[in-house]
Amino acid sequence: MTAALDSESVSEKAIPPAQTSHKFQHPWWRGNARFVDQSGMLLGAHLAQAALITLWAGAMTLFELSHFNAAQPMFEQGIILLPNLARLGYGVGEGGLVSDTYPYYVIGVVHLVSSTVLAAGGLFHALLGPSALAADDTFAGGFGYDWADPDKMTSILGTHLVMLGCGAWLLVIKAMFWGGLYDANLETVRVITNPTLNAARIFGYLIGPLSSGGMAAVDSLEDIVGGHLWMGLILVLGGAWHTTTQPREWAKQLLVWSGEAYLSYSLAGLAYMGLLAAYFVTVNTVAYPEVFYGSYLAPLDQNPFVNSRSWLAITHVFLAGMALLGHLWHGFRVRAADAGFDLTQKQVVQTLDLQVGNLETPVNSSAAVQWLIGNLPIYRPGLSAFRRGLEIGMAHGYFILGPFVLLGPMRTTDEAFSVGLLASLVLVVVMKGALDMYGSATFTQGRTPSWLSSQVPAALQTLDGWRQFSLAILIGGIGGAIFAHELCVRTHLF
Repeated sequence: MTAALDSESVSEKAIPPAQTSHKFQHPWWRGNARFVDQSGMLLGAHLAQAALITLWAGAMTLFELSHFNAAQPMFEQGIILLPNLARLGYGVGEGGLVSDTYPYYVIGVVHLVSSTVLAAGGLFHALLGPSALAADDTFAGGFGYDWADPDKMTSILGTHLVMLGCGAWLLVIKAMFWGGLYDANLETVRVITNPTLNAARIFGYLIGPLSSGGMAAVDSLEDIVGGHLWMGLILVLGGAWHTTTQPREWAKQLLVWSGEAYLSYSLAGLAYMGLLAAYFVTVNTVAYPEVFYGSYLAPLDQNPFVNSRSWLAITHVFLAGMALLGHLWHGFRVRAADAGFDLTQKQVVQTLDLQVGNLETPVNSSAAVQWLIGNLPIYRPGLSAFRRGLEIGMAHGYFILGPFVLLGPMRTTDEAFSVGLLASLVLVVVMKGALDMYGSATFTQGRTPSWLSSQVPAALQTLDGWRQFSLAILIGGIGGAIFAHELCVRTHLF
């Protein structure tokens, strides 16, 4: 029974009708997987988890405050939350000195009180509320859902995007109307009256002349606040779009619509944002001022110590790595179940074709991998045999130059690129000869062997088509190798 339910929990079409029983059909260590068909219980679990996070934030803030020494730099005291409050301008005076700790106390207490409210909601839905919320037109019905309903899932995504956009705008409100932010360049707290609205400058951190360091290259509070303005607008508009529209057909076909699939997608987003945050806190000293987080360059003549900046960066990398592993694990299970594999029975090979030597696994049989393979030149529909060979030859000729140049016996001489090009051309010619011999042996007397895969285009199943394919690989391979060689030896032109 458990194995069957585990398989159903990651299947697109395995969502059973809403249940009202609180009886768990999964062991406790499976966490929220126990609530895959119990939306009310899942809501309670999320509220309880939010309560724990908020409780930790409030308690940790008060704990750090009880040990805080205003005469000593923050980054030397092993604290991680107070620097985040200080950079927002709370209780900070000239030079980044903390002059008032009362705001930190208030923020800690507010978090503690909020955690009790969230905990009460979690207990209600876990113990008193219905285990499954009905999906109807009432307010409570808006929290009911079917994992396999793409329209409902994108509506939930849209709601989350709107909330994230409003969160971005809260920073803008704090910066412009509610006390301002700490400016590391001026070493004081100031109100941002003229945030950058120029889209070319804001998005220039991603593309264009300012993009060498990415978003982490931002060097003014005006740009930071303006970026939050723009991101808040994009998130809100994106949320409205997802809430009011249905997924496109390509998205319905490409994505898997199940609870574990959404978990996998969410973990991928967390991993990306965690790595980005680690990079940002490591190199940026405007959003993360050195007076609160410490220097981003450890002195070489001193014993290194773990300051707030390095602690945050390392923690983000570690948590992002864990999220990435979780994404890969759950994504593998989702794709395997969608392809018809039963991992609960350790089924990782579904079919075996000894003639072709192909093992159909959850990886090569997934929709994403099949889409990628189907768009390679050898399988892409609508191409002639010559065009297929030309694309394949150009790609191979372009990439085989590098190993000859970097690993060849003359790699340390001035003739490395010339010898590498010559070796690449010889290899392309040898490849052409091997293809011709294979074609002559395979397509004898105009016959196509019965074992040839039906997925191979018809143009390559004749001797004439194969010869065109082979000739095009020769031309494309020579051209690709020469092109790569010219790029390497004429870098000064770029």
